[in-house]
Amino acid sequence: MNFRTIGRLKFLLKARHKGGHGIHSPYLFRLITTVIECRFKNPEYEIFERLHKRALEMLPKNIAVSFAKSYHQTDRSFLTHSRIYNKAELPGKFGKMVVRLIHEFRPTAITHFGPALGVNLAAMAIANNSRTVYQMSGDPDFDLFAINLLLDSEKSNIFFLSENEEPPIHPGLVLINLSDNPAKSRMVVQHCLDHHADDDILILRGIHESVEMEIIWQELIGNKIARVSIDQFEIGIVLFRKGLQKEDFIHRF
Repeated sequence: MNFRTIGRLKFLLKARHKGGHGIHSPYLFRLITTVIECRFKNPEYEIFERLHKRALEMLPKNIAVSFAKSYHQTDRSFLTHSRIYNKAELPGKFGKMVVRLIHEFRPTAITHFGPALGVNLAAMAIANNSRTVYQMSGDPDFDLFAINLLLDSEKSNIFFLSENEEPPIHPGLVLINLSDNPAKSRMVVQHCLDHHADDDILILRGIHESVEMEIIWQELIGNKIARVSIDQFEIGIVLFRKGLQKEDFIHRF
């Protein structure tokens, strides 16, 4: 079995906070049961189905080259359109959960690090339509694809930045989608720790993808300023709010 599969089995043995089980804080109980686990449909959800289908139809063959470069893949024989999509975009239920978190916290801005095809960017922009979504991929091919995919979405609050640029305002929510690039993931996590605000939310994808990513996750949640962490295997969520007791949850989502 590969590392991810073994990690998944370990996670399932430890996960015990579904449905708010074992959570004593009223604030966190409500957050998990009525926001994170909410099953009611939001209007933004329709964009996932529509843009997911369109993205798979639009993916050109040569984007595998950009994908291989961004994700340090040497074997390109397995880079199917579905695999590229699943690496660049959050799985549907996690993308929808991020939308709910945006509705709940109303962040001042959102920054997404890592290659994206535009599906999650569009949903986040609609959920936070009075604020800005910054996309920082460092890959012009992925950015161009996302821009083309978003042409019909009429969203003017998505801005594509280069690796050397920083958002002009402090992002309230940061999503790091660089699971196959631990070195860059670590750099972005450290930047978030150095410049966090009380109500910030940090979402790190691929926390059990490799030994290196698990170390980054453990270092992150071990930091005293990371007040609450929620390990959902596919992603990890960190809250920095000072008034919260320091707690770490393993949540089967």
